[in-house]
Amino acid sequence: MQNWERLYAYIADYQRLVFEYYAKHGVAFLTNYFNLDKDNTIWDNEKMMGGAYEHVGHLTGVKFNKYLLLPVYFIDEIAVAFDGQDTGYNKPQETSAVIPSIYGITPYAGDLVKLDQSFMRPTNNIYPVFEVDGVEIHPNTDKRFWKLKLRVFPNDEHEVDEQVNETFVFFDYDKKIHPIDEATTLAKLLYKHEVLRDRLKNVWDENTGFYKV
Repeated sequence: MQNWERLYAYIADYQRLVFEYYAKHGVAFLTNYFNLDKDNTIWDNEKMMGGAYEHVGHLTGVKFNKYLLLPVYFIDEIAVAFDGQDTGYNKPQETSAVIPSIYGITPYAGDLVKLDQSFMRPTNNIYPVFEVDGVEIHPNTDKRFWKLKLRVFPNDEHEVDEQVNETFVFFDYDKKIHPIDEATTLAKLLYKHEVLRDRLKNVWDENTGFYKV
């Protein structure tokens, strides 16, 4: 019986393309992502089935971990269809976004997402905060994408900042998340390397193949 062997691992290459390359190099929107800190959140064990009394405000026990410059992908157009309720017609502005599992973040319903303001609209902060209303997993493996169902949240980002426990930064150079002090150090090192590289280019002599320092 003759053995056949693939010249190229098509399935593995495709999965690597989707779950690693797209997750790092796809078209992304930078956000400030507020991930529920479930270990430090104070839950109400008597009311609302063990949930939080308030999501935002001075009575809340909800705490978040904030991730700066976190890329999200495939943001859908905001749906503005009217919905009929007992109180009348309302317009629930909803959209969705995708984040990959390689970030090491587990999204929860109740997380908050805010598009990065400094670039999108630096002079007029009109973009709303979105609340994660539901989370879908695709596929159910170690490497996956989280699809987040988002709806407009009534509170401002600065109100939520008072409930932040820790702050992290997505460092684009290595595509990983670091504490803010560590990311600051890495950014300084990267800047020094770029300055050194430019200076070395200026002292390089192509005729001799030496650096003239």
